[in-house]
Amino acid sequence: MNTKRTVFRVYALPTLISFLVISGLYVSSLYSYLLFHSLIELFTIIVAGGIFVIAWNSRDCVKNNYLLFIGIASVFVAALDLIHTLAYEGMGVFGAESSNLATQLWIAAQYLQAFSWLLAPLFIGRRLRLSLEIGGYAAVTGLVLLSIFYWGIFPAAYVPGLGL
Repeated sequence: MNTKRTVFRVYALPTLISFLVISGLYVSSLYSYLLFHSLIELFTIIVAGGIFVIAWNSRDCVKNNYLLFIGIASVFVAALDLIHTLAYEGMGVFGAESSNLATQLWIAAQYLQAFSWLLAPLFIGRRLRLSLEIGGYAAVTGLVLLSIFYWGIFPAAYVPGLGL
């Protein structure tokens, strides 16, 4: 067994890749904050999707429904994060003239994630009804999106000239 090659694969290669990614993100932030923000948000969306894939594919092997609950919640948080990314000022997708829409979506995603992490311990050792959880998260996400886009009752999160 070649020890130098193993040490490189285990330590040096991941460190080198991490350094290159962080350097690339830094350079992108100097070039365009919008590009930097989009890359960071897409990374968090991919991570949330990965959490869902792992949780969903391990649902038959794991007796504990904590992970599955977090995995399903992560998909809906990722959906709100994706809409937040598209609504960011300067993206031009929703025609937002201020950062209020993107900030509202970000706050909604963070609240959904926080409440999910608070509720998840309740499913340690308990049976999870998938259709009920998926339906519940779909309803909550839909109501949040309606309150922001259609009804306009979600509280203002950013006021131009005043800030957050």
